[in-house]
Amino acid sequence: MNVLSKLAFLKSLPVQLIACILVAFYLGKVLDLFYVRLFFTLSSVFVEILLFILPIMVFSFIFRALVGIERKSTWLVGLILISVTISNILAVLTAYGYSKGLMAALGITHCAGFADKFISNVDPLFPFELPRFIGTDRAMLAGIACGFIVSFLPDRIAFRTFATNKAIILSDMITAFLQRAFIPLLPIYIFGFCLKLSYDDALVHLFTHYSHVFFASLTLVLMYISLIYFFGAGLSITRALAHMRTMLPAALTGFSTMSSAATMPVTLECTEKNTKDRNFTDLIIPSTANIHMLGDDLTITVTAVALLTICGHGVPDFMTFLAYAGAFSIAKLSCVGIPGASVLVVLPVLQQFLGFTPEMIGMLTTIYILQDSFGTAANVMGNGGFALVIQRVFRRLQK
Repeated sequence: MNVLSKLAFLKSLPVQLIACILVAFYLGKVLDLFYVRLFFTLSSVFVEILLFILPIMVFSFIFRALVGIERKSTWLVGLILISVTISNILAVLTAYGYSKGLMAALGITHCAGFADKFISNVDPLFPFELPRFIGTDRAMLAGIACGFIVSFLPDRIAFRTFATNKAIILSDMITAFLQRAFIPLLPIYIFGFCLKLSYDDALVHLFTHYSHVFFASLTLVLMYISLIYFFGAGLSITRALAHMRTMLPAALTGFSTMSSAATMPVTLECTEKNTKDRNFTDLIIPSTANIHMLGDDLTITVTAVALLTICGHGVPDFMTFLAYAGAFSIAKLSCVGIPGASVLVVLPVLQQFLGFTPEMIGMLTTIYILQDSFGTAANVMGNGGFALVIQRVFRRLQK
């Protein structure tokens, strides 16, 4: 019994995730390509199924949350969307100020031949794609619209009761699926993605060719997100650390899947433990996971400034970058929460406002993909902290 109690920690999701990541990075060096592709195929099928039901999950969670909160609180949605835009802009401008001083401090100068192209050697054994009947962004908007309409109906109308009951049933069914299927199989799901990352030597190449800026970027991300948790915890360092520790399983999941959308089930579970409010969590996480990405805000901006310097372009002035930050944040509203979506939608913004050339676009995309694991983990952690901040602001406004 004592031995079993000592080994009980192995059932912890963070422990299992860390073990899968470490084992995968080791086996990626010794396994045959066929087995790497096999596990990656299983992971790809799993995430395809999850992304297939994701619009239904987003719609049902947001709809249930809106019909479940008090009628006077429905303006919380407007507060969330405005706050997301402001938060994205602030993060981009913070990264701009940080990276301007960073380039000089690190001695980053023009360097020809920096752009190496990386092509993955791993692809699934067979293609597996499920149809997309509706995008996640449209599902979010539909959930908000339907939730608003039903929440303002008088309580005596039978349709309000019917819609509310069906919303509860649907969201409970999805929650049961996530808890009984997704969460238990998550370590296997993550193993395949990490195995691919290890086989491709992606992290090794990133550390070799981009280490100084990469670690400086991670330092900024850590400081920025820690500050958000500090404010979300009411300026309490102890509570902030506890909240961050609770979010670690979601961060590890985001690191391995490189998708905030695929990580959403774990993010919901961890955030609810911090907020102690399911309705609020079911509203804010699905509605922000695809459009509020602090990790991408910070890392893409630092990378952009670094590339402008490395390629011999001047760093733009503040007003130019302010226009870029606004356009960047608007473009992020069209992200659908799949790996690479965030950088793809901002490429035209980089060309228009920062003068990126096609070669620079290719370099930034390559670097983004290599560090996407860290960026997604930061996105997930940032959304957990953002939920705490919005909850605290909302409660103050209610008073």
